[in-house]
Amino acid sequence: MIDDKPKKVFALISDPARYPDFFVGITRWKPMTKKKRGQGARYRVLMAVGSIEAGGTVKVERWDENVLITWGSEAGVEQRGRWELHPTDEGTELLLQIEFALSGGPVGWAVERLAGRTVVRNMWATLLAARRLIEMERP
Repeated sequence: MIDDKPKKVFALISDPARYPDFFVGITRWKPMTKKKRGQGARYRVLMAVGSIEAGGTVKVERWDENVLITWGSEAGVEQRGRWELHPTDEGTELLLQIEFALSGGPVGWAVERLAGRTVVRNMWATLLAARRLIEMERP
């Protein structure tokens, strides 16, 4: 729960230039198109998972201002993700979901399970960092 309005939360999560400030594990979220925000924007995304960086190219598939951002992979690691905002009496509930799949049969499956633990920790840390950043930026 973030003690602020969805508009303020969305302003942070919809600005990839701010991701280094709070998106734990993301080492690159570089625009690949002139369009830097909104539906159709494409990015080169890398996430540190242990001692490696994994990722690929993603495209924003849905952009509902102050409500939802979804993305999916176009190249590299197969992935889907979403930011979802829900207004409440206490502020804004922010959800982050990331799903990914690695190829490689049984070995890929084992690596995916190990990497999944890191990704889950990074997601929780990201939500906490976003909350701290937003609540500390109040005038």
